[in-house]
Amino acid sequence: MTASRSRRGGARLAPMLAALLLAACSQSAAAQQATQQATEATDRPQLQSETTVIDGPAPGAPTATTVAPAPVPGRAEGILAELSLEEKVGQLLMPVLAGRDPAQVSSEDQKTNRTATGLNVPAEIVANYHLGGVIYLAKNIGTADQVDLLSAGLQQAARADSGVGLLVAVDQEGGRVNRITDGVTVFPSAEVLSGDAAAVREAGYLTGRQVSDLGINVVLAPVADVTQPDIESFISNRSYGTDPQIVSQMVTASVDGLQDSGVAAAVKHWPGHGGTDVDSHLELPVLDISRQAWDQRERIPFQAAIEHRVSIVLVGHLAIPSLDPSGSPATVSSAMIDGLLRTELGFDGVVMTDALNMGAVEGIDPGLLVVQAVQSGVDILLVPPDLGVAYRALKTAVERGEISPERLDQSVLRILRLKERLGQL
Repeated sequence: MTASRSRRGGARLAPMLAALLLAACSQSAAAQQATQQATEATDRPQLQSETTVIDGPAPGAPTATTVAPAPVPGRAEGILAELSLEEKVGQLLMPVLAGRDPAQVSSEDQKTNRTATGLNVPAEIVANYHLGGVIYLAKNIGTADQVDLLSAGLQQAARADSGVGLLVAVDQEGGRVNRITDGVTVFPSAEVLSGDAAAVREAGYLTGRQVSDLGINVVLAPVADVTQPDIESFISNRSYGTDPQIVSQMVTASVDGLQDSGVAAAVKHWPGHGGTDVDSHLELPVLDISRQAWDQRERIPFQAAIEHRVSIVLVGHLAIPSLDPSGSPATVSSAMIDGLLRTELGFDGVVMTDALNMGAVEGIDPGLLVVQAVQSGVDILLVPPDLGVAYRALKTAVERGEISPERLDQSVLRILRLKERLGQL
């Protein structure tokens, strides 16, 4: 990120942030007016084919939501037809790579990369595995300029390999879940902002603009989980609250803000993680509720996000027996992904797993885990614990017919269409 770009962003962000934080804390009419003025004063490039909320309606007119025209038909399909099996498999993988530089990393980071991939540095891993994406964790992040250079180097490696750019993702929810702190505004938690849709939308928009300056084009937010007042959910203040209608309003405001900024939003954690006190980083949560209760609570914010054309739905590692009597984690549940999410709710965007190195799924063989996830309807496999194992398992599964070429192409085409909207083709 250049110094001039940093200064330009900082000059604009100060009044916006003041208005936003005041709106979040006081909910006063004056604060909301300041936030709106900051919003209207900002130049906003749009994410093609995503929902756009039209600011400044005529007096007395309702606020309108319009959808931009779809990309030129055939571009993503044409690229798909040119990709090899190996390149298609790589598009499904979004690992975390050790190091803060695309080509020069510490000996410790080299060892970490070599253990999981057989290669030493991030750029060569991107090229050799034909990766479709990467996610940044804290160990990848130092200064804003460093992140910008890392993103540029990894994109260069991807384009030199297949001509297709990367999805570069980060958890940047606000509150206690923020990977990047240098050169960006760290916003309050969902719980603090809840109830003020204008503040939530502006926080999403500014977050997207700031991280996109660092080469990031996917934000793993918002959290659509509905908590329960009698359960101490591990999601806690990452949720917008206990009322599914309010959570829906906040989720859609966040989705609109993020995607208006030019990044893709990933709503999480499907099919709803707020009603359990079990941390899926450690073990598999089981949400024992009726289908009717799920329809009336957990489903509502995800349905709203889909209606606002959210780009990505991130699937959590949890079991809900009323939705899938097998007790399988949602990550590998055809009933909850292909059945509910795709068929019943009509979502045809990108489905991404939560991190596959989490405790909730550690009992499943890592090769089998990625194959079953794709068979169940997943498109992107986030943080496979061993990239080499995941890559080989997927390729072998296609060669053996366990994953049909048609099924593989469905996922790759969804990913390419998203990349087209993000300007990565």
